[in-house]
Amino acid sequence: MAWNYGFTYRGRHCSEFGLKLIGYRVNAPDIREYEDEVGGVDGVIDYGTELGKREIEVRVDVISTDEPLAQRQSRIMAWLTPKQDAGALIFDEFPEWRYFAKYSGRLTLDQIGRYGEFTITFKCTDPFAYGPERIQEMTITSSPFTIHAPSDGAVPTPPVFELTNVGTTTLAYVRLTNEFRVD
Repeated sequence: MAWNYGFTYRGRHCSEFGLKLIGYRVNAPDIREYEDEVGGVDGVIDYGTELGKREIEVRVDVISTDEPLAQRQSRIMAWLTPKQDAGALIFDEFPEWRYFAKYSGRLTLDQIGRYGEFTITFKCTDPFAYGPERIQEMTITSSPFTIHAPSDGAVPTPPVFELTNVGTTTLAYVRLTNEFRVD
């Protein structure tokens, strides 16, 4: 069976398990605020904020088939097992974005006969979505040389540079400067 709307987790599409995506919610990441209260002073001293984990809630239909629902639920749990490291979670709606998530919570099945519905909660310890990797290969023949490595993401992301000297001359000095444009 193939549906146009679903998700892939750990390289397997939900339709392989007879699941159809009803909807999903990508929650904002938890926030960790570092602050201190000082007696006799109004307000707090703010030491900064960091992002914590992110939860993604996925609601699915269990499509009726000849396979007993309890048996299919066992196969689904084996696919989602939280004992493995986080896996790539990709929604068909945005195939270029991937979250690294693992199953968290309880798989509670609302069952009527052979039909069922349930919510899967995923935990992303890394709260960011990742797009496709971009690889630029070039030969640097002059100095100075500027490389533009744009990021389409919403968060400034430092690029990774790998420099390989394929010539016979020893490089005595290399300077990398990373600039972010703030809108």
